[in-house]
Amino acid sequence: MALIVIRLALPGIVRNYVNKKLNELPGYTGHVDDIDISLYRGAYVINGLLLKKKTDPSKYPFLVIRRADLSVEWRSLFHGRLVSEIILDRPVIHILATEEINKEPSKDSWTKTVKALMPITINRLQVNNGKFTYLDLSKQPVTDLHIDHMQLTALNLANVQKQAKRLPSHVLLTGTSIGGGHLKAEMDVNALKNIPDMAMGMSLTGTNLLSLNSFFEGNAKMDVERGQIDIFSKFTLMDGQMDGYVKPFIKDLKVLNVKKDIKKKGGVLRVIKKAVVGLFAKAVTNPKTKKIATVIPIHGNIKDPQTSGWTTFVGVLKNAFIRAFHESLSNELNFRKSESAGGTKE
Repeated sequence: MALIVIRLALPGIVRNYVNKKLNELPGYTGHVDDIDISLYRGAYVINGLLLKKKTDPSKYPFLVIRRADLSVEWRSLFHGRLVSEIILDRPVIHILATEEINKEPSKDSWTKTVKALMPITINRLQVNNGKFTYLDLSKQPVTDLHIDHMQLTALNLANVQKQAKRLPSHVLLTGTSIGGGHLKAEMDVNALKNIPDMAMGMSLTGTNLLSLNSFFEGNAKMDVERGQIDIFSKFTLMDGQMDGYVKPFIKDLKVLNVKKDIKKKGGVLRVIKKAVVGLFAKAVTNPKTKKIATVIPIHGNIKDPQTSGWTTFVGVLKNAFIRAFHESLSNELNFRKSESAGGTKE
């Protein structure tokens, strides 16, 4: 009888424990709606998890997970290891541009919270139908860049298989970006190091530039009427040193429609500005492929004791990708100018 009472009370006890631990994360509040216990699987299921920064608008909580299944990875017992696997269904992450990464909770705080939710080392992580959104609410119109239908599989994170490779774990990520782009990223990683080593390749292809007009309007005061962008990137992070590149290709770019733009706010001056940008793009487009391309290097060291490693890591990647669009135009233009100057002298 006592066992039945304990079994009935256990979900409520675990729910209260999880809610307490979520609210102990500095700068955050959180809660879960319900907990299901599955003793025979060595698992529990979290339904309706919400984690919100205290400074965030209620409309954009940092993390929402519809369902999280945390369980023992039984197959790893054959390798003599007791580890866990986590399956997340429909997680949604909101990142706001106004957030200061250097004011985020420390790595130790995040580790403590994760271990409280899953005390057994995680070896496998699966994300189903996730969404990642980057928002800049200070811009008009609001910048909203997102990736939908994210599928992520991370294997052998605890190196249960005892591979001798420097990067024993493998991560595969796919998704659909704003503008219908196809995202694919593969990464080999050593997640057991304090600063993980990794080698990643990423491609984002077929993104319609029209979908980025809120970004262009808010940041460059222009909009695009036609165009497509493909982005390819590779980088490594070894012993804190980041090296790699971002390579964007812009195809069939058009940024001018006189009849539409004269009616818009800014009138003739806006049209002139867009005409200049249009000529700029035309001058640097490869006449055979009609693509604009360049290579943006990724370099940085995240072991600087004066800064947060995570802050530096995100900053280096963010700067490289922001530069990618602009430099894909300007580098090619400078190249063509130098070619023209050389021809004139001859």
